[in-house]
Amino acid sequence: MGRGRQRIENPPWRQKPGSGGDGSFSALGLEEGPVFYPTEEEFRDPLQFIAQIREQSEPYGICRIVPPESWKPPFAIESESFIFPTKHQSIHQLQERTAACDRDTFKLEYSRYLEREGRQLEAWPVLDGEALDLCKLYNAVKRHGGYNNVRDEKKWAEVFRMVRDDSLQAPVATDSVLACLREVYESHLHGYEVHQANVSAGKLLRMSKSRGMDKTKHVGRKRQGEEEQQEEMQGGKRRKSGEGVEVVAVESAGVTAAGMEEQRVDQICEQCHSGAYEKSMLLCDRCNRGWHLYCLSPPLSAIPHGNWYCLECLASENDSFGFAQGKEYSYESFQRFADRFRRKWFASRSSPPSNSDVEADFWRIVERGTDPVEVLYGSDIDTGLYGSGFPRASDRVPHGFKAEVWEEYVKDPWNLNNFPKLEDSMLRMVQDDIPGVIVPWLYMGMMFSSFCWHYEDHCFYSINYLHRGAPKTWYSVPGSAATEFEQVMQKSFPDLFEAQPDLLFQLVTMLNPTVLRDSNVPVCTTTQEAGHFVITFPRSYHGGFNHGFNCAEAVNFAPADWLPMGGFAVERYRLYHKRAVISHDELLCVVAKNKISAEAKPYVRNELVAIIKKERAHREQLWANGVVRSARMPPRACENHISTEEDPMCIICRYYLHLSAVVCSCRPSKAVCLQHARQLCECPAEQQMLLYRHSLAELDDLLVEKESAVDIKVLGRVLRQTDLAEKWLEKVQRVSHASPTIEFLESVLRDAEQFLWGGHEMDEVRKVERKLAAARRWADEVAECAVSVNDGRVPKVTFRVLERLVGTEPVPCIESNLAFVKMLYEDAKRMREKITGFVLTEPCLQVWDYASMMVVGV
Repeated sequence: MGRGRQRIENPPWRQKPGSGGDGSFSALGLEEGPVFYPTEEEFRDPLQFIAQIREQSEPYGICRIVPPESWKPPFAIESESFIFPTKHQSIHQLQERTAACDRDTFKLEYSRYLEREGRQLEAWPVLDGEALDLCKLYNAVKRHGGYNNVRDEKKWAEVFRMVRDDSLQAPVATDSVLACLREVYESHLHGYEVHQANVSAGKLLRMSKSRGMDKTKHVGRKRQGEEEQQEEMQGGKRRKSGEGVEVVAVESAGVTAAGMEEQRVDQICEQCHSGAYEKSMLLCDRCNRGWHLYCLSPPLSAIPHGNWYCLECLASENDSFGFAQGKEYSYESFQRFADRFRRKWFASRSSPPSNSDVEADFWRIVERGTDPVEVLYGSDIDTGLYGSGFPRASDRVPHGFKAEVWEEYVKDPWNLNNFPKLEDSMLRMVQDDIPGVIVPWLYMGMMFSSFCWHYEDHCFYSINYLHRGAPKTWYSVPGSAATEFEQVMQKSFPDLFEAQPDLLFQLVTMLNPTVLRDSNVPVCTTTQEAGHFVITFPRSYHGGFNHGFNCAEAVNFAPADWLPMGGFAVERYRLYHKRAVISHDELLCVVAKNKISAEAKPYVRNELVAIIKKERAHREQLWANGVVRSARMPPRACENHISTEEDPMCIICRYYLHLSAVVCSCRPSKAVCLQHARQLCECPAEQQMLLYRHSLAELDDLLVEKESAVDIKVLGRVLRQTDLAEKWLEKVQRVSHASPTIEFLESVLRDAEQFLWGGHEMDEVRKVERKLAAARRWADEVAECAVSVNDGRVPKVTFRVLERLVGTEPVPCIESNLAFVKMLYEDAKRMREKITGFVLTEPCLQVWDYASMMVVGV
């Protein structure tokens, strides 16, 4: 290989770990991710080059690519006219913030606990003259491992920083203030913490009479009698279980029946809008709205202990953390703002700050070691609306650029506007301009503006190019360690995950990478300079921050090796009831119908096999459950690419229903995936119907490699499934005038299996197959009859069985034992006539007299 390949084999990351891009050491001392310097020849084909470095890079989850010096694309943004929106980022709250707990819900639950304990809270406690938010205090202590951990490790100062007001008037964390904070927690919340832990562990003895609580009552769905109506008026809760509906009457301090939503008699699930399967419905103990256990995100497998609150009641909309919309800036005005902020921040320093200095300050802010810091970030700017930093054919050539140079970079494969549609990218089949996936996003950064821990939508690859400006620091955890990463995040932020189970989808949380490293999660870093690319690999969690004003651009791409991760991603979306970016099933089918490279075929085939196996199992189970009606979905306008035409989604898990769906006449406008077919409604299976886009045989056809020797060809033409079915029918028809052999029956019945899961176009095949299967069963009975008589089995073969087998006309197939069975039938017939005659002439004969006349044991 050339000089570039030698540099790839001896990359800079093998130098001392923690080296920053400017020669300084990383403030966190993390291992450096790989850096590659391709030659001009290697740089010509982006996806081929990425495939070559994948084995070295994927264990890090990230890599940096420094283009050849000759590659210098024009910067296409006109700084005078480019205006973009920004978002506010509270950097000090990216890690050290409490959950957005709804205070009314907390008060309700806390009051129920006090009532159980026979206590009452007269007034909320104060700290240094200000009312103390017990909800925040409870979650702050939970964040740091609970009371025992906070006490033993003396973390009351950290708790105080999370509870305090961010304003300048907030009390100082003196020893006396911290002692007061501890006393308040011990007096008011320590017992509540123990109580909640017992509830979570299932150890709480519920509804004790001695504590003044009513007994739990199990009643049917429809309340009957005045006593039940009275319980409902008292703000009672209903929770469904396998045994019935549990009703608990409570009188909560500070919460009256008038303040709660009126209980509905016919409860409707908020997710699927169905009242079916009432015993699986869970009602919120505050708002009384209901969800099926399987409709929750993520689903629950059993009724939780203690009181249960929906996410809307748990999390306060007012206190929810996010990046609020900022004002619009021009390119130049934002640069001035960002530069002024950086100069002011480092005004007291005598020497220019290094990258490690900026990194150290960033994490000091994140971990609340400084006063509150808020910055602006122009993130996720749609280049389709605002313009790209790369040249595009639709843009006019700016003054000062040569038209031929501009045109060269318009078509350049490393131009991010072209990257998703490269020849070997699976996304080339997507015609819809999906922002951030197909159409790049721009990022206008300033110092400390950050992108929080996440992996890409659909587990795609991503590529980021830094057009100009200050560096970006990236952190990465490889996809192979994603589960371990998530476990550490959940352990570090238990309160946030309780309020938002899908927290990692939100891109609003940072955690110091050293916490991951200390928990044995592999993590690395890289510093991206202007003119460098950064690649992230499927399911690799990554995050980072900017060192100053800069402009970057990013987009997704998907070579064939991404396909397994794409399958994982849609199942993850399904678990959390989130809508996928695209239909993975549709993408795979479209890709399989088009020309693909030899390198891509194994990935496409393996993913197709997995999807078809799953689809076959679900359809067979549906059939076994009695859903035998089916119909084909309307065809696509164009089946060779993915357009803006969308499939319906499952009303439960929001999975795209491209391959199949189940509907019912009771709710014709609603559909579910095959996985949730049982949860659609409680109607009998005869009312439900399978909708399908492709028969399983058609899906199997996608697995056939067109140039492979296993192709079924007749006169050089590849046969379609319907062609094979017609030939199968012709084959059976040719022997219909004579009795076929057993071997022939077995052969054609095996061949028929590939047609049975087709659509109505296979009805004739199924009709003939049923006749052939009946003939096969007849032959089996004839053979079994002969063996039974020869072996003297008990019970004996009855005369009616012999009569039915011999009387079948025409003979369904050739069976060698038929002659012997006919002989048995004739002997039995003569015996039957003889016995009948003796009964008429000699009515006084005994049983043994009849036995003596039997010559054949039939």
